[in-house]
Amino acid sequence: MTPGRPLRVLCAPDKLRGALDGARAAAALAAGVRAAGGTAVEHPLADGGEGSREVVQAARGGRVVPVESVDALGRPATARYGLLDDGTAVVEAAEAVGLAALAAAERDVMRASSAGLAAPVLAAVRAGARRVVVFLGGTATMDGGTGLLAALGAGVRAADGRSLGGGGADLAHVASVDLAPARERLAGIDLTVAADVTSPLYGPAGAARVYGPQKGADPEAVEELDDGLRRLGPLLGVADAAGGGAAGGLGAALLALGARMVPGASLIGDLTRFGDRLAGADLCLTAEGKVDASTDTGKTVRAVVDACAGARVPCVVLGGTLTPDAHRLYDRGATAVLPIGPGPRSLDEALATAADDLTAAALAVCRLAALRPG
Repeated sequence: MTPGRPLRVLCAPDKLRGALDGARAAAALAAGVRAAGGTAVEHPLADGGEGSREVVQAARGGRVVPVESVDALGRPATARYGLLDDGTAVVEAAEAVGLAALAAAERDVMRASSAGLAAPVLAAVRAGARRVVVFLGGTATMDGGTGLLAALGAGVRAADGRSLGGGGADLAHVASVDLAPARERLAGIDLTVAADVTSPLYGPAGAARVYGPQKGADPEAVEELDDGLRRLGPLLGVADAAGGGAAGGLGAALLALGARMVPGASLIGDLTRFGDRLAGADLCLTAEGKVDASTDTGKTVRAVVDACAGARVPCVVLGGTLTPDAHRLYDRGATAVLPIGPGPRSLDEALATAADDLTAAALAVCRLAALRPG
């Protein structure tokens, strides 16, 4: 930092789940920076889950295109995709077949189908997109992507030859999958899948056992789904692929179609040109709701810390909750890992004051940073 020049701070948080989306979190950090006399650039990020399309388009612009589709339970719904100026289409699975769109009583992974994701993907291809990025995460589904495959034209069939349209209950009956028609519809498309997990399709760390209960599956349903995904894997030819279990097995289905899977946080950094923004910063502030062991396995904060270390820009991580594993970020180059709030409080209190707490934390960090010689 040059003496006499205001501190230049890049505010690059993820969402704080249940409290603030990435844009509001970035704005709260920026308010603290400006209160300390610094200049702030707001650059919200995501890890490939909910909010990813909006984050990319906030940075890159382009058009948001609505598409008639169906939700995870087959009801008429509006999905959307973003079309960037370079012709890249960005699709968020959670906006098509998301869990958040269903009331708690409606969540039923045995019925929920990924078919609704096909409409925005195909619409983007018809509009001329040659690269389609699909952000996984936040879906209501656990059908191994069979609904998506069937809606794209793949032959998903039972032993008696009947067509299956997706839904967790259908996994027990899938006997064959003909991917050729779906691959033909996507021929020539650079299909990229962004995920925030590396879960396999099935097994102890697989989709059903780890994420099934979050989507409403009881123990019996978890076992049935895991068995079904175990049978599906060899039919898709991606039984052991890392990330195959993302979004209830959508990862496996898209990999079977020839997609390339990449970590969501790093891809969003590339798409939003985070590195260009970082180049002019004296300090970077990032934040997420909980900094724990999972943070060090490909989440947004980890990607920000890595980028800052490479660019030699100090990085301060703010977390709503810090577990003992948060110290791992120091090994990756974090300058400081600090709590957002001022002290012990209930979760409801912390969520209610998250914006004010981020502003106060950013103010304190920037006042300290201003004491450092340039």
